[in-house]
Amino acid sequence: MSDLCITIKSIRTIKGVIEVRIFSCETHINHALDMFVAEQKTFPMLEELKEEEKLSTVCSYCENFALYIVANEN
Repeated sequence: MSDLCITIKSIRTIKGVIEVRIFSCETHINHALDMFVAEQKTFPMLEELKEEEKLSTVCSYCENFALYIVANEN
């Protein structure tokens, strides 16, 4: 049996638009961008997290602190 990778990300619907947010550390940023484009069929916004958010947010792919957020355009 192969390993299964489960990605935890924030998904919510606002006025009929699905908002996807993936939190990423430095190591996983390329994977987060690739996964967003593959799943959403559009280009994401890439933003660096604010200093206060970095301390409480973990990467969607590992347990390291997240540095970036990959999300739909606002």
